[in-house]
Amino acid sequence: MPFELFLPAQFFAFFLVFSRVGAALSMMPGLGEGLVSIRVRLAFAMLVSFLTLPMVQDTLPAMPPTAPQLTLLVAGEVVIGLFIGTLSRIALTILEMAGFIISMQIGLASAQVFNPSLGAQGSLPGALLSTIGVLLILATNLHHIFILGVVDSYTLFTPGAPLPVQDFSMAVTRAVSDGFRIALQIGAPLLVIGVLFQVSVGVLSRLMPQLQIFFIVLPFQLLLGVFLFSLILSASMMWFLRYYESVVMRMLAL
Repeated sequence: MPFELFLPAQFFAFFLVFSRVGAALSMMPGLGEGLVSIRVRLAFAMLVSFLTLPMVQDTLPAMPPTAPQLTLLVAGEVVIGLFIGTLSRIALTILEMAGFIISMQIGLASAQVFNPSLGAQGSLPGALLSTIGVLLILATNLHHIFILGVVDSYTLFTPGAPLPVQDFSMAVTRAVSDGFRIALQIGAPLLVIGVLFQVSVGVLSRLMPQLQIFFIVLPFQLLLGVFLFSLILSASMMWFLRYYESVVMRMLAL
């Protein structure tokens, strides 16, 4: 039996748009966190889908006549949405990576706290950086660029067309490699100072073997690390915001 008999065309179009938009927004920084109510995320995704439908309706295909074809079409839209959301989530994950590097250098590697962005335990500096990152994304309206990217994706990835799997993999690979570079740049000052500090402590321990130098300098290591972390915090977040914007803009140029 054809689906047109019991599935109105407008509902089909809305459901198709919701499949991509909902999948993307479910991973958007700020909205896709586990602490956000599912009802809030669902309502926001439905609202954005309703507003997006008139702008992309001309790109939507006709309703498939069979259930397998409809399933494949919806699955393709979900994959595209998850790809877009994954890129933004990768961009946010680099802050936890940078926080882990920093925590190793300032003596807070064993201090684990709950990171809302990861939904799991993470380093203390990583949780702080992730929280500030989400706040800055919302404060600088970068989430608007993300939503516009989801809407503009209909000109790049036409519903029903074959998925560009190779382009997807290349985009994810580049986002991960660039993110790792940014994470190292954020943690580089503390990494260099930490190595020099440990070398100095090692020299002092050889000069004064009877003194438990590592226990004595531990508070100084923590104070020095926190001081340096406060100095690089603003510049680090500027690097992150530029990287996040480049990831979203690069997605629009696939």
